[in-house]
Order: sequence, then C-alpha cells, then structure tokens
Amino acid sequence: MTAPCVGIFWGIRDAARNMILLADKTPIDQGEPYGECITHPNGHYEFWEGLSQLGATALASRGLPSAPVWHEYEEFPRGRVVYWPKNKRFVIYADQRLQTADFIERLVVEFGIPNGSYAVRSDPHYRSQASGL
Repeated sequence: MTAPCVGIFWGIRDAARNMILLADKTPIDQGEPYGECITHPNGHYEFWEGLSQLGATALASRGLPSAPVWHEYEEFPRGRVVYWPKNKRFVIYADQRLQTADFIERLVVEFGIPNGSYAVRSDPHYRSQASGL
C-alpha cells in the first residue's frame, strides 16, 4: 500500500471517454502545514504549467495525458486531498463530477488513504470551467 499522501488531482477524459486520474502527491510527513491541516505544497496552476512545458511527446512517454499542452488547468474537474492531524482524517475536496464511488476509490488507493478515514466535500475552488470535459 502507498504511504498516505496529500496532493492535487484532475479527472481527464481520454478519447474513449474513460476518466484518467492525473495526480501530484506528497507523503503527509513531508506535506506543508496550512492552518490546522497538512496540504500539498504545489498548486494546480504551477503543476499544470510544468507539465505543459514538457510537451505532448514527453508526457506520452511518461504515460501521462497530453491535456496540459492543449488546455488550461481549470478546464477539467479537479480537487485536492488534505490531512487533518487532530482528527487523523483526510478530506477529499473534489469537483462534483468526480464524486463518484469509482473515482473516489481510485483516489483512496492512489493517495494511500486508509479506509474509513476520509470525507468527500465540494469546494468552489474545484469546479471546472468547461462543461463537456
């Protein structure tokens, strides 16, 4: 099992309309304090821009979608995983379109979140601007 992590993520549909998880994560013991929680030090914009600079070929060679080359980061549904040490619980903030049982389970596995130790919430920061993606 993956060590528990905090981080940022997107749900990006591929050509076959399958939802691809794109994530950047940090183990909670290396996360950044933010108020009473531990969060990932990187923002969505900075990570997306870094990927876009790599180009489509480099992203494909790493098994990553090429969306950052052709689109803006806020066009896709996204979210963030944070950890609240006081309660020993994670909060998955996610665009409502990503709040399906299947996608949440993928996040739980990807971020190493122990079963039963998380809540899923909406947040206005994590709403995509494009409706069809």
